[in-house]
Amino acid sequence: MTAPERKCRGVKTVVLDIDGVLVLETSVAGSSEEVLVLHDGLESRLEQLGAEVFFLTHRSRPEAEAILGAAGLGRRWLDRCLCANDILSSAVLSGQWLRLASHGMRKSLALPRLRSRFGVSPSRCLFVDDRLDNVLDMCRGGIGVGAVAPSGVDAVGSVTTFDFDEVAEIVRTHQPAVEEGAAVLHLRPHEIRIESQHRTGLVTRHTARNGFNIARRSAAIIRRGFIAVRDRTSPRKR
Repeated sequence: MTAPERKCRGVKTVVLDIDGVLVLETSVAGSSEEVLVLHDGLESRLEQLGAEVFFLTHRSRPEAEAILGAAGLGRRWLDRCLCANDILSSAVLSGQWLRLASHGMRKSLALPRLRSRFGVSPSRCLFVDDRLDNVLDMCRGGIGVGAVAPSGVDAVGSVTTFDFDEVAEIVRTHQPAVEEGAAVLHLRPHEIRIESQHRTGLVTRHTARNGFNIARRSAAIIRRGFIAVRDRTSPRKR
C-alpha cells in the first residue's frame, strides 16, 4: 500500500470485535457459563460513537446473530456484522487463497469485503479487538487506528472491560498519521460488577454446532498438516 493511500483526516468508521469487546462468554462467581453483555445501554453507546459501526468476528454466522440478538441488537446491526463466513468468502473472491492456507482466517482478509460491500475506507477506520495479534494484523492490512481492549474476569465476579466514552473520544479527536504505519492504542481498563442486566442466559455451544464450523475444523486440520509438510520439506537456513 502506498503512502498516499494511508493518508487520513480522522476516524469515519469503527469496526468492533464481538467476544471480549461487546460480550464475554464465561462463568462468574461459580455460576453457569453464559454470554455476558459488557456495556450497559449497548445500542445507545454504539449510536453515540459518532461514526459508522460494523462488527468483525471469527464466530460463524449463526453464533454471531445469536450473540448480537441476545445483546439487544436488532436486524439493522446484524446486517453490519462480518463473521467467519464473510472472512472466508472475502479471501476467496479477492484471490488470497495462499494467505488463507498459510495463516488461516485472519481478520484482515475481510477488508476487501468491507470496502466493496459497505464502502469502508480502511485508513479512516478504528478497529477494536481484545487480542493484540488481531489488531496488528488489521493495521498491517491498512487500518488507520487499532485499539486493544482489556478483557477478563476474576474469581469474585469482577470483569475488566473498557469505557465506550474513550472510544468515542478517539473518534472525535484522533488524527491517524499520514506516514506509512498505523497507530496502535491500548484502552484503559474499566472494572464492572456483573449484575442481572448483564446476563443473557445464552450458551453458544448449541449454535456452534453448525455445518460451517464442522467444515472449518476439518480445513484447519488439513492446513496444519500442509504447514507441517511444508516445514519439513523446505530447505533449512544455516
